[in-house]
Parts: sequence; structure tokens; C-alpha cells
Amino acid sequence: MTGLLLALACLLAPAQAQAPDVPTEADTVSAHLDEPPLEDPPAAALAAARTKRLTNALRCPVCQGMSVAASPSDAARAMGDRIEELVTFGYTEDQITAYFVDRYGPWVELEPPAEGWHRVLFLGPLGAGLFGLFILGLRLRKRSDGAPVGAPAFVPDPELAPYRARILAELDGLK
Repeated sequence: MTGLLLALACLLAPAQAQAPDVPTEADTVSAHLDEPPLEDPPAAALAAARTKRLTNALRCPVCQGMSVAASPSDAARAMGDRIEELVTFGYTEDQITAYFVDRYGPWVELEPPAEGWHRVLFLGPLGAGLFGLFILGLRLRKRSDGAPVGAPAFVPDPELAPYRARILAELDGLK
């Protein structure tokens, strides 16, 4: 049995040792992006600024809630290198963002665009706060007699009417 496994390993070893054709740098970039760069390669300062903006705007695929720039993971470093490479080829920030969104989904953007259901998520708390203020305003308007909200309305006791009249008469006599 071991002889059979050894013979099989010897037969497969040469097939695994053959290296596949190594693609060129241009083939690697164009294989993952559907369109050519829209701009000429930028100057070093502009490329560094774009790279910094993109690494701060895209999420690390490994870390929870951290940008590529802030993450210490190997995946974030590889993603940062890929961003820098694409920027130096002349791809725009929108093209690069679309490239990573295609690979990882919209989750990869730290601040996803406010469209569709995202608008509800962004505007929902604001709407809830405004609704709460509206209800509070209605309750305060109903209680415009000056009593605190939640306090029962004053209803005079008819049995105390003679005492009330006597107190008011004495107060009028003091004036």
C-alpha cells in the first residue's frame, strides 16, 4: 500500500512542480477591472493623497469597523498596497471604490451612500425624534393651564365652597 502511494506521489510531483505562466502587471490589473484607467498616472503627492483618502474610506475585511489605514492586519496591508497600485496606474477613486465594492459588497465602505433602505437607517432616528417632539408639543398644548404634565386637573370640591368664599372675602378685606 505504501509503495502504491509512493509511486503515485512520484507521478504527481512533476505535474505540481511546473509553474503556471506568470501574468504581467498590466494583465493583473486589467483582469480585475472591467475598464481602463480614466486618468493618467498622477503625481506622487496627488497619488499619496488619494491613497490616504481611500484607505481611510474603505473598511478592512478582517477587522470590525476599522479602516484599511487604521488596521494592523495583513489583509488591510495587502488591500492598502492594492489601492496604492491602482492609484498609480491612474484609476479614479470611484473606480477603485467600485472595484472593492464588487469584491466585498457595499459593506466595505465605512460610510455607505445614503440611498434606498440606507436612507431609512440614516433618517429614521431623526424622524423618531421629530415625532417625539410633536407628541410632547401636543401634550403641553393640552395642559396650557400651567399645571405640570401628568398632574390631575383641579376640580373644586362643592363641600368646601363656603370656606373658599369666606377666605376670598377676607382677602378682599385686606386690600
